[in-house]
Amino acid sequence: MTELYDVAILGSGFEGSLLGTILAYNGARVLILDAGTHPRFALGESTVRHTFRMLKIIAERFGVPELKEKFYSAEHLHKHVSGGFGVKKNFGFILHHQGQHQNPHEATQFVIPPYREGHEAHLYRQDTDAFLTYTAIHHGATVKYSTRVKEVDAGKDCVFIKSEKDETFRARFIADASGGGHVLSRMWDLRDNPPRVKLQTRCLFTHMIDVKPYDDLNLPHGIPKAPQRWYEGTCHHMFDGGWVWVIPFNNRPGSTNPVISVGVSFDIRKFPKPANLTPQQEWLEFLDRFPSIKEQFQDAKPVRDWVSSDRLQTSCKQTVGDRWALMAGGAGSGFFDALFSRGLAGSMEVTHALAARILKALKEDDFSAGQFEYVARLHENLLQNNDKLVRSAYTSFRDFDLWNAWFRVWVLGVGLGDLKLASTYRRYLRTKDDSLLPDAEEPMGLFFSQHRGFQTLFNAAVAKMDEVEEGRADTKSAANYIFDLIRNANFTPAAHNLGEPECHAINSGKPIIGLKTLLWLFTSAPPDIKNLSLGLLGLGRPQAAAR
Repeated sequence: MTELYDVAILGSGFEGSLLGTILAYNGARVLILDAGTHPRFALGESTVRHTFRMLKIIAERFGVPELKEKFYSAEHLHKHVSGGFGVKKNFGFILHHQGQHQNPHEATQFVIPPYREGHEAHLYRQDTDAFLTYTAIHHGATVKYSTRVKEVDAGKDCVFIKSEKDETFRARFIADASGGGHVLSRMWDLRDNPPRVKLQTRCLFTHMIDVKPYDDLNLPHGIPKAPQRWYEGTCHHMFDGGWVWVIPFNNRPGSTNPVISVGVSFDIRKFPKPANLTPQQEWLEFLDRFPSIKEQFQDAKPVRDWVSSDRLQTSCKQTVGDRWALMAGGAGSGFFDALFSRGLAGSMEVTHALAARILKALKEDDFSAGQFEYVARLHENLLQNNDKLVRSAYTSFRDFDLWNAWFRVWVLGVGLGDLKLASTYRRYLRTKDDSLLPDAEEPMGLFFSQHRGFQTLFNAAVAKMDEVEEGRADTKSAANYIFDLIRNANFTPAAHNLGEPECHAINSGKPIIGLKTLLWLFTSAPPDIKNLSLGLLGLGRPQAAAR
């Protein structure tokens, strides 16, 4: 009889190797099966505050020393994991129109405050994923590379797995972290056709060298002014029907990596996948439509083949069952669309919730589907909320005023989510009470989606964007409506300028804004936001926000 593992994990990418590390460190017998080897290329290269907030919570909850000491901030990653990562000081968004050079007034920037975790990171995924896999091995996990799975049978007493080499494996539980491989959803016919979401996008992507910083170009109308250089963050070139990402790994002192991640995402309805062009040819044809973007890539050279995807969005009829669960990639709630860099953040939430429930199931010897019901609800929240967020953004790309309004909805959500997770982390450090952690509540799934005020505002703004998409509202009136929603929200201070259309850069880390925000907290803020904020500042006792 083959060895019985506690947990089998399909895939040794970011999700699978992180889950394997957590479980192995906490005493589980872990088997990780991967069809490929490390190092390898992967998307999901840009972190957000949500990513590192969740990593810090994971590190404290499960005690993994490598996560505490080497992996929970960009600074730690640069020092301990790889010199090949870039820095992310801002989210930059620059709107373009076909056949025209860019209008410098049509750009927005969200500056990432450097306090607490420091700036965010651009992850060279072949390094992060390999590091996590090796860490899992260090703590006792068994990893088998070049092992493609062809059969999985979740029986009453254990899970039986057979590879294409006719190797057999047994485990008490199986987690599918195969991402785009969708092993279990493909084998068990779990995928919806069509997916339960409205967004329909595809992408072209590669890694390049010799990409010019947008800041250094000599364009006819100049470069958009912003608090920080566009090249110091994740730069998004938007256009009606899609957007381009530019993620530099060489944009910080000490980086040893000359590579830049480049890709373009298309709304399939406006840019159907061509049957007669190679990915490289489609990219060059695209550049001919947008002269300012073309100028940035005038000297650029790909260092790997272009990849052209089909529709990115997927969903599954079922994501957990007796002795099995899909992770974010396999469930369709992970790499939904690269816009706003939500993929890794969602993966952190799912990994955190699933790891806790697997360890509980191992202890109680109960692997019934009900043990993992929360994970299924989390998947659904991630799927539906990201669909609303991203499809509304694609709608806004047709008009700068509309984008400028939707940009504020996203920034507001980012700020509230950061506040919630930062407060949760601080309270957990003090109490070590698991009932305070995110998976003890209704699933977040996007920023701080349980917050009643933000949930109401977000859904109203999405409904208005749907009216624009359906031709029932014009872009100008929709933009004004969304700005009014933000101005009337009592849970965000006016000092952040979210309600001011002429303010194209949101920089909440400026000292004067901090002082004005503090005054607002003491005089006008709702109790839930006040308690969260003052607790973080050490000026009050942190409490849970109202839901």
